[in-house]
Amino acid sequence: MTVVLFAAGCAGKTEGPGADEGGERSTVPAAADKVLEQQELQQAMVTQKDLPGHTFDALPGPAWADNAPVTPAVCRPVNAAVGLASPAKPKALVKQVMSAVAGDYGGSMALASYAPDQAREVIAALRTALRSCTAFTPAYGFAYEDVVALPDPGLGSESVSFRLLQVVSSDAEKSVKVPVTVIVVRQGAIVATFQSANIRRDGPAVVPPDVVSKQLTKLAEMAS
Repeated sequence: MTVVLFAAGCAGKTEGPGADEGGERSTVPAAADKVLEQQELQQAMVTQKDLPGHTFDALPGPAWADNAPVTPAVCRPVNAAVGLASPAKPKALVKQVMSAVAGDYGGSMALASYAPDQAREVIAALRTALRSCTAFTPAYGFAYEDVVALPDPGLGSESVSFRLLQVVSSDAEKSVKVPVTVIVVRQGAIVATFQSANIRRDGPAVVPPDVVSKQLTKLAEMAS
Protein backbone atom coordinates (compact mmCIF):
# COMPACT_ATOMS: atom_id res chain seq x y z
CA MET A 1 0.00 0.00 0.00
CA THR A 2 1.46 3.37 -0.93
CA VAL A 3 1.22 6.70 0.81
CA VAL A 4 -0.66 8.36 -2.02
CA LEU A 5 -3.44 5.77 -1.90
CA PHE A 6 -4.57 6.70 1.58
CA ALA A 7 -3.00 9.99 2.66
CA ALA A 8 -4.57 13.36 2.02
CA GLY A 9 -2.42 16.23 0.79
CA CYS A 10 -0.80 18.67 3.16
CA ALA A 11 1.46 21.63 2.74
CA GLY A 12 3.55 23.88 4.91
CA LYS A 13 6.84 24.03 6.73
CA THR A 14 8.00 20.98 8.62
CA GLU A 15 9.30 21.89 12.07
CA GLY A 16 10.62 19.72 14.83
CA PRO A 17 10.26 16.04 13.84
CA GLY A 18 13.52 14.17 13.58
CA ALA A 19 15.65 11.06 13.31
CA ASP A 20 19.22 11.67 14.41
CA GLU A 21 21.02 9.73 17.13
CA GLY A 22 18.32 10.43 19.73
CA GLY A 23 18.22 8.28 22.84
CA GLU A 24 15.85 7.01 25.49
CA ARG A 25 14.48 9.70 27.79
CA SER A 26 14.46 9.07 31.53
CA THR A 27 11.29 11.12 32.08
CA VAL A 28 9.01 8.28 30.90
CA PRO A 29 7.81 6.21 33.90
CA ALA A 30 8.49 2.48 34.07
CA ALA A 31 4.74 1.83 33.97
CA ALA A 32 4.82 3.03 30.36
CA ASP A 33 6.34 -0.33 29.38
CA LYS A 34 2.92 -1.93 29.81
CA VAL A 35 2.09 -4.10 26.77
CA LEU A 36 -1.42 -3.28 25.51
CA GLU A 37 -3.68 -5.93 24.03
CA GLN A 38 -5.72 -5.36 20.87
CA GLN A 39 -8.80 -3.97 22.62
CA GLU A 40 -6.73 -1.72 24.88
CA LEU A 41 -4.75 -0.45 21.89
CA GLN A 42 -7.98 0.34 20.07
CA GLN A 43 -9.19 2.29 23.09
CA ALA A 44 -5.89 4.17 23.20
CA MET A 45 -6.16 5.35 19.58
CA VAL A 46 -7.05 9.03 19.24
CA THR A 47 -10.55 9.69 17.85
CA GLN A 48 -12.72 12.57 16.72
CA LYS A 49 -14.01 12.88 20.30
CA ASP A 50 -10.46 13.74 21.35
CA LEU A 51 -9.90 16.15 18.44
CA PRO A 52 -13.20 17.50 17.02
CA GLY A 53 -11.34 19.29 14.22
CA HIS A 54 -10.29 15.97 12.68
CA THR A 55 -11.86 12.85 11.25
CA PHE A 56 -10.45 9.35 11.72
CA ASP A 57 -11.32 6.19 9.81
CA ALA A 58 -10.03 2.65 10.27
CA LEU A 59 -7.35 1.61 7.80
CA PRO A 60 -7.23 -2.08 6.83
CA GLY A 61 -4.03 -3.83 5.95
CA PRO A 62 -1.45 -6.36 7.15
CA ALA A 63 -0.41 -6.31 10.79
CA TRP A 64 3.29 -6.22 9.96
CA ALA A 65 5.63 -5.81 7.04
CA ASP A 66 5.91 -8.84 4.80
CA ASN A 67 9.18 -10.38 3.66
CA ALA A 68 9.04 -8.89 0.18
CA PRO A 69 12.50 -7.63 -0.73
CA VAL A 70 13.51 -3.99 -0.78
CA THR A 71 16.46 -2.76 -2.82
CA PRO A 72 18.79 -1.98 -1.15
CA ALA A 73 17.97 -4.28 1.76
CA VAL A 74 19.31 -1.80 4.33
CA CYS A 75 16.24 0.34 3.63
CA ARG A 76 13.73 -2.28 4.74
CA PRO A 77 12.97 -0.63 8.13
CA VAL A 78 12.42 2.70 6.34
CA ASN A 79 10.06 1.12 3.81
CA ALA A 80 8.19 -0.61 6.63
CA ALA A 81 7.76 2.66 8.56
CA VAL A 82 6.34 4.38 5.48
CA GLY A 83 3.79 1.57 5.35
CA LEU A 84 2.92 1.99 9.06
CA ALA A 85 4.67 -1.26 9.94
CA SER A 86 8.01 -2.71 11.00
CA PRO A 87 9.94 -5.87 10.12
CA ALA A 88 8.88 -7.26 13.53
CA LYS A 89 5.43 -8.72 14.20
CA PRO A 90 3.57 -6.75 16.92
CA LYS A 91 1.37 -8.30 19.59
CA ALA A 92 -1.43 -5.92 18.58
CA LEU A 93 -1.88 -3.20 15.97
CA VAL A 94 -4.46 -0.59 14.93
CA LYS A 95 -4.25 1.78 11.97
CA GLN A 96 -6.34 4.67 10.75
CA VAL A 97 -6.54 7.51 8.26
CA MET A 98 -6.55 11.01 9.73
CA SER A 99 -7.76 14.20 8.06
CA ALA A 100 -8.70 17.74 9.04
CA VAL A 101 -12.31 18.90 8.90
CA ALA A 102 -11.03 22.36 7.93
CA GLY A 103 -7.82 22.71 5.95
CA ASP A 104 -5.98 20.50 3.52
CA TYR A 105 -3.73 18.24 5.53
CA GLY A 106 -4.09 14.67 6.58
CA GLY A 107 -2.33 11.35 6.56
CA SER A 108 -2.38 8.07 8.41
CA MET A 109 -1.21 6.61 11.70
CA ALA A 110 -0.72 3.34 13.54
CA LEU A 111 -0.20 2.05 17.07
CA ALA A 112 1.69 -1.20 17.52
CA SER A 113 2.20 -3.03 20.80
CA TYR A 114 5.43 -5.00 21.29
CA ALA A 115 7.37 -6.57 24.08
CA PRO A 116 9.45 -3.70 25.59
CA ASP A 117 12.80 -4.94 24.24
CA GLN A 118 11.28 -5.52 20.82
CA ALA A 119 9.85 -2.00 20.72
CA ARG A 120 13.32 -0.61 21.39
CA GLU A 121 14.72 -2.77 18.60
CA VAL A 122 12.17 -1.37 16.13
CA ILE A 123 13.38 2.18 16.77
CA ALA A 124 17.04 1.17 16.78
CA ALA A 125 16.72 -0.62 13.43
CA LEU A 126 15.00 2.37 11.84
CA ARG A 127 17.58 4.81 13.19
CA THR A 128 20.42 2.63 11.91
CA ALA A 129 18.83 2.27 8.46
CA LEU A 130 18.42 6.03 8.10
CA ARG A 131 22.17 6.52 8.44
CA SER A 132 22.77 4.94 5.02
CA CYS A 133 19.41 4.64 3.25
CA THR A 134 19.00 7.39 0.65
CA ALA A 135 16.67 5.76 -1.89
CA PHE A 136 14.94 2.42 -2.31
CA THR A 137 12.55 0.40 -4.41
CA PRO A 138 10.14 -2.12 -2.84
CA ALA A 139 9.32 -5.32 -4.68
CA TYR A 140 5.76 -4.01 -4.94
CA GLY A 141 4.68 -0.39 -5.23
CA PHE A 142 6.45 2.84 -6.08
CA ALA A 143 10.08 3.78 -5.54
CA TYR A 144 11.29 6.35 -3.00
CA GLU A 145 14.19 8.75 -3.15
CA ASP A 146 15.80 11.66 -1.29
CA VAL A 147 15.44 9.96 2.10
CA VAL A 148 16.55 12.45 4.75
CA ALA A 149 16.70 11.84 8.51
CA LEU A 150 15.36 14.82 10.48
CA PRO A 151 16.41 16.00 13.97
CA ASP A 152 15.00 14.06 16.92
CA PRO A 153 11.69 15.71 17.95
CA GLY A 154 12.20 14.57 21.56
CA LEU A 155 8.89 12.72 21.86
CA GLY A 156 7.87 9.83 24.11
CA SER A 157 10.57 7.43 25.29
CA GLU A 158 12.45 7.98 22.02
CA SER A 159 11.56 9.14 18.54
CA VAL A 160 12.73 9.14 14.94
CA SER A 161 11.56 11.15 11.95
CA PHE A 162 12.44 11.41 8.29
CA ARG A 163 11.23 12.75 4.98
CA LEU A 164 11.42 11.34 1.47
CA LEU A 165 9.87 11.55 -1.98
CA GLN A 166 7.53 8.93 -3.37
CA VAL A 167 8.09 8.51 -7.11
CA VAL A 168 4.56 7.77 -8.31
CA SER A 169 5.30 7.26 -12.01
CA SER A 170 7.87 4.87 -13.45
CA ASP A 171 8.23 7.10 -16.51
CA ALA A 172 11.32 9.20 -15.83
CA GLU A 173 10.09 11.99 -18.09
CA LYS A 174 6.69 12.22 -16.41
CA SER A 175 7.44 11.10 -12.88
CA VAL A 176 5.43 12.64 -10.04
CA LYS A 177 7.34 13.01 -6.80
CA VAL A 178 5.20 13.32 -3.68
CA PRO A 179 6.77 14.65 -0.44
CA VAL A 180 6.22 12.34 2.53
CA THR A 181 7.05 12.87 6.21
CA VAL A 182 7.08 10.09 8.81
CA ILE A 183 7.37 10.36 12.61
CA VAL A 184 7.88 7.20 14.68
CA VAL A 185 7.62 7.41 18.47
CA ARG A 186 8.21 4.71 21.03
CA GLN A 187 6.29 5.29 24.23
CA GLY A 188 7.16 2.41 26.50
CA ALA A 189 6.20 -0.80 24.70
CA ILE A 190 4.05 1.01 22.12
CA VAL A 191 5.35 2.28 18.79
CA ALA A 192 3.26 5.07 17.25
CA THR A 193 3.80 5.87 13.57
CA PHE A 194 2.48 9.04 11.96
CA GLN A 195 2.73 9.65 8.22
CA SER A 196 1.65 12.43 5.90
CA ALA A 197 1.98 13.06 2.15
CA ASN A 198 1.65 16.34 0.27
CA ILE A 199 -0.07 15.32 -2.96
CA ARG A 200 -0.17 18.95 -4.11
CA ARG A 201 3.65 18.82 -4.13
CA ASP A 202 3.94 22.51 -3.22
CA GLY A 203 6.04 21.99 -0.12
CA PRO A 204 7.02 19.39 2.47
CA ALA A 205 4.44 17.12 4.05
CA VAL A 206 3.42 18.03 7.60
CA VAL A 207 2.25 15.60 10.26
CA PRO A 208 -0.45 17.39 12.34
CA PRO A 209 1.28 18.19 15.66
CA ASP A 210 -1.98 18.26 17.63
CA VAL A 211 -2.71 14.67 16.58
CA VAL A 212 0.75 13.52 17.66
CA SER A 213 0.51 15.34 20.99
CA LYS A 214 -2.97 14.05 21.83
CA GLN A 215 -2.10 10.50 20.82
CA LEU A 216 0.96 10.40 23.07
CA THR A 217 -1.10 11.83 25.93
CA LYS A 218 -3.69 9.05 25.55
CA LEU A 219 -0.96 6.41 25.51
CA ALA A 220 0.52 7.80 28.70
CA GLU A 221 -2.90 7.70 30.36
CA MET A 222 -3.44 4.06 29.31
CA ALA A 223 -0.07 3.07 30.75
CA SER A 224 -0.64 4.76 34.11
